[in-house]
Amino acid sequence: MTAGDIPSPVTHPPTDAVPGPPARTGLVGMWTFLATDAMGFGGLFVAYGFLRARAPTWPDPRVHLALLPTAALTVALLASSFTVAEAARAAGGRARAAWLAATVVLAMAFVGGEAAEYARLCTGPSPVRFGELYGATFFVITGYHLLHVLAGVVWLFTAFRRVRPPALQVGALYWQFVDVAWMPIFTFFYLVPAR
Repeated sequence: MTAGDIPSPVTHPPTDAVPGPPARTGLVGMWTFLATDAMGFGGLFVAYGFLRARAPTWPDPRVHLALLPTAALTVALLASSFTVAEAARAAGGRARAAWLAATVVLAMAFVGGEAAEYARLCTGPSPVRFGELYGATFFVITGYHLLHVLAGVVWLFTAFRRVRPPALQVGALYWQFVDVAWMPIFTFFYLVPAR
C-alpha cells in the first residue's frame, strides 16, 4: 500500500454549527418572501385607508388606545432591530447569545404589551368590538403583525442553537422587516387623529 492509496481523513463540520443554506440563497429567498409579504401588509393598509375615508365617523384613538405604553413598545421593537443586527454581526458565540437574549427580551416585551392592549380594549370602559369597522380593522392589522412577531420570536429561540452567521443574517432581515412594518400601523392607528 502506497501513500497515494491511503484515504484522506473525513472532515466533519463543527458540532456547534447547524447546516443552513448558502448566505446568498438564503438572502435572495428572504427578500422574495418579504416582497410578497409587504404586498399583504400593503393590501391591508389600502383597505384600512379606503374604509376609514368612506366611514362617516371614525373614533378618536385617544379615547380607545393607550398611546404612551404603545410608544414605549414601539421603542422596544425598534431597539430590537439594533440588537438582532448586532447578533448577526457578532463574531463569538457568547456575544451572539447576549445580543439574541436582548432581542428576545425586547420582543417578548412587545408581545406582552400587545396582549395587554388587546385585553384592555376588549374589557375596558369603552370596549372595541371586532364586529365594528374600527375594531375589525384594528384587530386584523395589528393581529397580522403580531403573528409575524410571534414567528420571529420562534426563530429567535431556535437561533440560540448556534446557527451559522449566514442564517442569522437571513433571520435578522426578517426581524427588521417586522419592525419596519409596525411603523405605519403605529402611525395610522395611534397618531393620526379622528376627523
